[in-house]
Amino acid sequence: MIYKGTRQSPFLLFTMDPEVQALIAVYQKRLTDATAQNIAFEARIIMLQKQIEELTTAPPPPPQPTPKTGRKASAKSQDGGKF
Repeated sequence: MIYKGTRQSPFLLFTMDPEVQALIAVYQKRLTDATAQNIAFEARIIMLQKQIEELTTAPPPPPQPTPKTGRKASAKSQDGGKF
């Protein structure tokens, strides 16, 4: 049974010292916050690892340049002046 938004049984709430209740509440909050932060960090680490992997993979070799022939391009156009 949950009592007033806590995860403790009513028996423990009524039998514990208020100082101990407050201490447990603080520990539970800090644990929840640290767990959420840890999950966010792990997700970020995975994303950064994927980025590093993509950047460090060998890129494909550049295409070989085509050898140029000694012929010069003709000055006249190919369309014959018609449009």
